[in-house]
Amino acid sequence: MAIQKQGWSLLDECVNLYIDRSEQSNHKYFKLWNIACSGCEQMGINFFYQIQTFKLPVNSNFTVNIPDNCIMWAKVGVGNSCSEIIPLNYNNKINLFADLQTNTIAQTQDNSLFNFYFANSGIFYNYWNGETFENLYGLPSGGPFVGSFKIDTANGLIVLNDFFQYPYCYLECIASPAEGTEIRVPIQFKEAMIAFLGWQDNYYKGSTSHMQRGDKESLKHNFYNERRLARAAYKPLYLEEAYEWNLRNQRLTVKA
Repeated sequence: MAIQKQGWSLLDECVNLYIDRSEQSNHKYFKLWNIACSGCEQMGINFFYQIQTFKLPVNSNFTVNIPDNCIMWAKVGVGNSCSEIIPLNYNNKINLFADLQTNTIAQTQDNSLFNFYFANSGIFYNYWNGETFENLYGLPSGGPFVGSFKIDTANGLIVLNDFFQYPYCYLECIASPAEGTEIRVPIQFKEAMIAFLGWQDNYYKGSTSHMQRGDKESLKHNFYNERRLARAAYKPLYLEEAYEWNLRNQRLTVKA
C-alpha cells in the first residue's frame, strides 16, 4: 500500500514502483535512488519545493550562517509581538571584506567618513548633500529601522550591518530536503518521477545495449508529458478563480 502523508508520497516508494515495473532487481536500488534525488531537485525547484523558515543565531562578527540545504533565499528579518517577520532591507553597500574573520567590523570601518548616529531613531545621518548630513538608508514606515543585510553567496553567509541588535534572525528560503530525512514528492508528481527514472536509467546506456535512440527519445517524451500533467493537477485552475480573474480584468479594462 502506498505510504502517503497529507498529499505527499515517499521518494522511496517511487523508486520501488519503478523497480517493479521495469522488472529489475533490488541491487539497482541505490543507483536509482541517486537518479530520483536528481529528479527531485529539478522538479522541486521548479514546482513543489516549499518555503521553509529558519531561526538562526547571529555570530559575533554580525554574520549568520546560511543552512546548507538553502537553495534560494526569500526573506531575512526579525520577529515582533504578533508572530510576524519584520524584513530587513537588502543593502548592497555592506562590505563583504573579511566577513569570515572575527574582527570583520574593525577591518571594514573607516572613521575618515564621520557618521552622525541618533540612537533614538536608529538612523545613520552620514550622507553629505552639499549643505548638511541626511539619512542615507531611509526609515521604513510603521516602526523603527531594524537593520539591513547583504548575502555573501560564495561563503554562505548573511552579513548584517554593525548596529543590528538582535541575537538571531529569521531566514525564509526554498530549501531542499536535508540529508538523512525522508524525501517526499507530491502525489501528483509520483508518475512523473517514475517516468524520469525510466528515462535517465536508460539514457546513458551504450550502443551495445538493447535501447535504441528512438526508445530513449520516447522515454524522454513520456517524462515531459507526465510532468506537464503533474503540473496541471498540482495547481489546477478552478472555475471560481477563473470567474474572479475575468471580473478583475473587466474592471481594469473599464478604468483604462
